[in-house]
Amino acid sequence: MTTGSCSFEDRCVSVLCCRFCQQVLSSRGMKAVLLADTEIDLFSTDIPPTNAVDFIGRSYFTEICKCKLKDIACLKCGNIVGYHVIVPCSSCLLSCNNGHFWMFHSQAVYDINRLDSTGVNALLWGNLPEIEESTDEDVLDISAEECIR
Repeated sequence: MTTGSCSFEDRCVSVLCCRFCQQVLSSRGMKAVLLADTEIDLFSTDIPPTNAVDFIGRSYFTEICKCKLKDIACLKCGNIVGYHVIVPCSSCLLSCNNGHFWMFHSQAVYDINRLDSTGVNALLWGNLPEIEESTDEDVLDISAEECIR
């Protein structure tokens, strides 16, 4: 994915799992940093995670920028794992961003690199279809052992 002069095509695609219960939350994760504070590491995804997270609490505005956010929690264990940028502020939209609005806290999730079709190399965003046709059952068929690793 490319946004303006920023390129994210060489970034690895990750499977994101809940640190508390090992539930797979997304099969399209990317390591990221908070635009308003690049010292904060996050993970993000471009597609809403279905049947894995839900909104919790009220929406709020950040102190650093004017983005409107709403927390998301893991459906399996109920822990807050990140947030959704409901309305991005103009400052963040004009920054070098990956276009992802579903953010996951690095202390609440862990990642596993997805492999390409050869099963040997890490899958890169430049080789990932814009929209993957997958159902919840075949989201990646990752065993519990692999997710716990």
